[in-house]
Amino acid sequence: MDGNDERRAFLGEPEKPSLFRGPFRALRHRFFRWFWLGQCISLTGSWMQGVAQRWLVYELTRSEALLGIVDALTSLPVALLGPFSGAFADRFEKRRILIGVQVTAASIAALLWLLTSTKLIAIWHILFLALGLGITRAFDVPTRHSFWVELVGKEDLMSAITLNSAVVNLSRILGPSVAGIVIAKVGIATCFLINAISFIPPLLVLLQMPPTPVMAQQREPLLSSLHEGLSYLRRNKTVMKLLLLVGAWSLFGGRFEVLLPVLADRTFGVREKGYGFLVASVGIGAVLGAIMAASLEVKRRRGLQVMLGSAIAIFGLLTTAFVKSFPLALVSLSLVGFGMVMQNATCNTLVQTLTPDEFRGRVMGIYSLLFIGLAPFGSIFYGFFGQWLGASNAFAFGAFCFTLSASILLLPDKKVRGLK
Repeated sequence: MDGNDERRAFLGEPEKPSLFRGPFRALRHRFFRWFWLGQCISLTGSWMQGVAQRWLVYELTRSEALLGIVDALTSLPVALLGPFSGAFADRFEKRRILIGVQVTAASIAALLWLLTSTKLIAIWHILFLALGLGITRAFDVPTRHSFWVELVGKEDLMSAITLNSAVVNLSRILGPSVAGIVIAKVGIATCFLINAISFIPPLLVLLQMPPTPVMAQQREPLLSSLHEGLSYLRRNKTVMKLLLLVGAWSLFGGRFEVLLPVLADRTFGVREKGYGFLVASVGIGAVLGAIMAASLEVKRRRGLQVMLGSAIAIFGLLTTAFVKSFPLALVSLSLVGFGMVMQNATCNTLVQTLTPDEFRGRVMGIYSLLFIGLAPFGSIFYGFFGQWLGASNAFAFGAFCFTLSASILLLPDKKVRGLK
């Protein structure tokens, strides 16, 4: 049996209601549908925790640099463990790995709630728990991204990737907006409690799901398996350039959010509620970007789609650097979100569809390293330059650095631009 035959033996044939067509066709698969809905709840809680944690750090320290450091610790382990956890995902049942991820992340959120609600919280607690969450994410991201093919098969993989991107960004809208209100009305600790509870729905789905087959299982030593994946990337220059573009965004573009508390407080004077809406505006643009990416997908112009997304994100960063009006900042940040998702979701789709099954976990481990593992350095980049140049100038400098990187990677290579 091939991978799809094994999947059908475990999960059954997909349902075929007329509602689930086009970009929504992956929802025909029962376990994907329920896990996807569980992720909607869980990711909303995670965004609430992220907003609350940043505001808590800012209240405790009033330091832009510590905002960057704490944000970096949630991603730094991915830089160290991402490739190895990707090889790990190619060896073991991904469902079990994800069960462990849900339990660990829920425990971290519960501990944050306990420490904050009892007023025992200190900055070193936040640093330690952020590092623990980063280690958890190192195993979550490559496993979850390569798990979709086991739930929906190759025929619906692109739909699953698009829907996953949509739920991430829908939660980006709802989570920060609710968090801003909860922080103002009830307190920061409640956001951590809500996040701990939010892990229950996806965990229940994973526990109800039958064991899925280990696809393309790797039996050679771990380091040899990792070397084999790196050798594949050296041979496939197109996939490598797409991965490097994702890394450039993480380093110079994507971590601008660490400075949003500074913009909310010092530039616009809108405090907690305004901060939540600044973050949510990025999510609104991101959802619109996902819709646009899904609608353009049928036209098979993905290479140009990557370039268009990059250009819109750069324009949004530059506009944010110079606007002095809070409503205009909401618009400019929505442009950043729009371009960011159009670029990164399309890169994700291209990388997964261009990569053979037997390398997918390891390649997505490298993707995780570049997308999330470089984020600590991006957080430090924005934290340092925000402290030195001011938040607005840091936005402009990040836009300049990403423009230079994207131009080097995309403009000289006709093959990347012509991807379909």
